Amino acid sequence: MKRSCFSIVIKSGMTAGIIAALMLIAPGSSHAAGQPRVTLKDSAVINKDDVLLKDIATIAGDQQSGAASMATVAVATSPLPGKTRFLSLDYIRIRLRQAGFDPDAVSFGGARDVRISRDAAYLPKETVIRAVEAAIRNRMPWKQGDVTIDNIRINDDIRLPTGRLTHRIIPKEGEAFLGQTSLGLYLYVDGQLVVKTWAHAHISVMGSAVRVVRPLGKHQRIEPNDVAVVRTDLSDLSSDTVRQLAEVIGNRTTRMIYPNTYLKRGMFTPPPLVRRGDIVKIIATTGLMTITATGKVKQKGCKGDMVHVVNTDSNRVIIARVIGPGAVEVEF
Repeated sequence: MKRSCFSIVIKSGMTAGIIAALMLIAPGSSHAAGQPRVTLKDSAVINKDDVLLKDIATIAGDQQSGAASMATVAVATSPLPGKTRFLSLDYIRIRLRQAGFDPDAVSFGGARDVRISRDAAYLPKETVIRAVEAAIRNRMPWKQGDVTIDNIRINDDIRLPTGRLTHRIIPKEGEAFLGQTSLGLYLYVDGQLVVKTWAHAHISVMGSAVRVVRPLGKHQRIEPNDVAVVRTDLSDLSSDTVRQLAEVIGNRTTRMIYPNTYLKRGMFTPPPLVRRGDIVKIIATTGLMTITATGKVKQKGCKGDMVHVVNTDSNRVIIARVIGPGAVEVEF
């Protein structure tokens, strides 16, 4: 920039007022005409993501200086809610240059470092706990009186931007709401998702389960006196625990089972309805017509099993499904 020469000669007899007036027009005594003036604040509270120059400084300058455009330059990102950061003059100059302004053509004043802070909204832990418990009770398949929900855990220090807070609580896909349970916690401020975290809880459910009351040998038929229905905390049991007597009575054990054992579905199997050498009725249905024949079973089978059967009339071996004691069905 070309600088003009300027000199002041102070003669005797000049008044103080004249000298002061001359000094005001001397070069270097103030910023050049049209040059924007940026005066940085000592501190500022910014409750948004971007920090604009006008948020942390007062900006003076005429329209030709570009002061208005400079005011809207984003010079930094705001700190996290409840946090503080410092913004230096050097960094501000870099940001202005990146935005297309010449920082050397700007007159800076005020603070050399601006302290920027952001307000935070603290979410009370009790509020989240109540919301999580309500979400569980609204979605669980159990009776309300049978359920105890405890040990609800979340992040103890959830800081949020200020604004209108809403939330969503979403359980994991296939969640059984039994024992240790996790739910997704989504927090929104003014409709924008700001926090995604997890809430954890333990769910105890009092319910019925079938328990063995006396020793059962392998392949032994289960009789009513061998088992009992008791009320217990289902969260301590596996998901395949039997809860109704009708599921086990008349079935056969697959291994030795000791007293006080809760029955699981892999511990028993339905008894065979047909055995090798049994004479059975073969039933074949097509349309409105039903054809029956006599057959001899070549292997044992439970209800629904596919077994080999010899048609005693034709001596042909066919595959049929066991449908009951002494009866098999052929599909067309």
